[in-house]
Amino acid sequence: MKTSHPDLRPHSGFTVVEILIAMSIALLAASCALGIFLYGLRVMGKDSQRLETNATLRNFLAHISQKSLDSTEFNLFPNYTALDHSIDLTTVWPASSLAQPVADAYGTLLAHGDCLVLVTRLTTDPAAPVRWVRIYYRATTSPNIKAPILYYERDFGAAGSSAPIGSLLEAITLNPTSSPGYRQLVASAIGRKQGGTANYYPVFSAEAPAATPAVASVALNLEVINGTSANNMLSSSSFNYIISPRK
Repeated sequence: MKTSHPDLRPHSGFTVVEILIAMSIALLAASCALGIFLYGLRVMGKDSQRLETNATLRNFLAHISQKSLDSTEFNLFPNYTALDHSIDLTTVWPASSLAQPVADAYGTLLAHGDCLVLVTRLTTDPAAPVRWVRIYYRATTSPNIKAPILYYERDFGAAGSSAPIGSLLEAITLNPTSSPGYRQLVASAIGRKQGGTANYYPVFSAEAPAATPAVASVALNLEVINGTSANNMLSSSSFNYIISPRK
């Protein structure tokens, strides 16, 4: 009579090889899931940067468009330091402090500058008292450097100021950093590139550096930059837009 010994029966379970295979598959699945998760985070971060960039563009455009509605004239300077000394608003170089027109690749005379001054007088008379002075400028003296765009305004009251606009501007010292009285509109911006060169134009351009709404307008050639390339979160967007100060 044959008898069965329980200790000699095959035991149910996994072998070491099976366990190692299962662990490898689990680790592979976890690695794939983690990779997909990290990729999703990067995409979400890039989308957030793009949304921020587009929002910055819209806000800046809305701001300068609204402030230019009641402007009666504008003055375009090379950069913000042009207001730190005696200002000459004639259009003849080298006496002038204004940005000077130069011929572009198409032969069009354009003045380029990183400092735009919008002037609002009580009436359209060019000799009327000045009510508002509004200034948009990049906080740099070089058009080839990315820099914030700041905004400054001065209200001369309901009666306005009868002083010459040059004298009013000479009394203003622009700050290259955001501080009380100055508003940062764009954290980092640069103008469009000069063809295939390594140089960039300033962000503002006009055919006449000092003019009234009836004869000229100002073009914005701006690239707004957010994020950094170090973490692959760089986002930038540019636009060309024309404003025409008018009263």
